[in-house]
Amino acid sequence: MFIMLDAIDGGGKGTVITAWKEYLTEQGNSIFDLVDYWKENKQHPDISEIKSYDFIFSAEPTYTGVGQVIREELIKQATNYAPEAIAHGYSLDRLVLYKKLIIPLLDQEKCVISDRGFCTSLAYQNAQNPELTFDKLLAMPGNALAMQYRPDYLILLTTEPEEAMRRLDARGDKKDNVIFENLDFQKKTAATFMSPGYQEIFTQAGTKIFYLSTMGEIAIIKQKAKELLANIINKKV
Repeated sequence: MFIMLDAIDGGGKGTVITAWKEYLTEQGNSIFDLVDYWKENKQHPDISEIKSYDFIFSAEPTYTGVGQVIREELIKQATNYAPEAIAHGYSLDRLVLYKKLIIPLLDQEKCVISDRGFCTSLAYQNAQNPELTFDKLLAMPGNALAMQYRPDYLILLTTEPEEAMRRLDARGDKKDNVIFENLDFQKKTAATFMSPGYQEIFTQAGTKIFYLSTMGEIAIIKQKAKELLANIINKKV
């Protein structure tokens, strides 16, 4: 099973991921967090290191190789890279990730949960430059490969862009300071996530899309997130 989670910046992905890890651990499942591994080892793990785990949590961009360059250089506010160059960077990072980890894990019938993915590129890169159409983005090698292994479930978190920006501003020194963190851009991407043209790319390929509101109290958001994941894993939806 392949589950992908997406939202605008400040949309509550961290809260949902935390809730999902809590739920899976409570149910007695073993979890491998690729983000923790990348940050500590600065490289991808060998597939043999993670094949015994029940659930693998991934994220995009990665924190190694091209992914690290994206995070530390390409999308920082102080830099000025062309949207197409950024899009190709994401595609290349994705190409390596899928070949080394995602595809082998899915072939072994593991459950992979990804914080962002090529679903993000379609929304963000198109919002950054409308000339980067869905067709152009899907033609990039990493995106094309990802589409062949489209998620079984795409969970889109819904948050008012104004509230998302308030959350980002409240982070203070923990802010990522990336080029996407402004209200106008967040409104564009939020609209893209909800657009029929965007969603049809996934639904026509067989992906089931669910929406989860991340407005309100954190405890309630986490409970709803756990209930949704339980229904997905138990194939009730």
